[in-house]
Amino acid sequence: MKRRDFLKAMIISTSILVIGRLSAYEYQQYQHAQNSITPFGSWYVVQISYTPDVLINNYVLTVDGEVENPMTFTYQDLVKLPSIEIKDTIQCVSDPYFLKANVVWTGVPLKYIIDMVKPKSNVIKVVGYGAEGYTADLPVYKAMEPNVILAYMVDGKPLPQVHGYPVRLAVPGWWGYTYVKWLVRLYFTSKNILGYWESRGYPDVAKK
Repeated sequence: MKRRDFLKAMIISTSILVIGRLSAYEYQQYQHAQNSITPFGSWYVVQISYTPDVLINNYVLTVDGEVENPMTFTYQDLVKLPSIEIKDTIQCVSDPYFLKANVVWTGVPLKYIIDMVKPKSNVIKVVGYGAEGYTADLPVYKAMEPNVILAYMVDGKPLPQVHGYPVRLAVPGWWGYTYVKWLVRLYFTSKNILGYWESRGYPDVAKK
């Protein structure tokens, strides 16, 4: 954690020096670039394993654990549910100033799914599972926020394969390691289960 904090401080200092040399017009262009949508080809890619080949026709999201009404959803089921668009900046905690992307997600609010499955009163977390074996956990209070979604489109198009096609979590305001790609399971639990990076010392409350 100390190493990451040091790197962040160095990057911030360097950015301030660079911006200090820009003209007013150049600074305006710099700000525009920071806020504009990032093309797919310029997204950063961080993953622990291979890129799974998940197809829409056989996609299933399982929602289970300590819930009253466990459910499964196909891709077609999800796209028929109420959806919203969320503008977001996804960032990697290891280098948030260069490993980031400005995007517009489209998807189903996770809260909507939570209301359907009815977690038991003692549940404290929901753990997301990716098709390649990755996991990340969210406190239930965060999962219930209206802008946390199961995203199946980005910038008006289906998710790119390498970025979680066909469905991924989007957790605005938290670090990118909580945005589980190729999402195939949501598991509700009363235990303090830690995800892949959380169990390796990354903050369990991943607020930026």
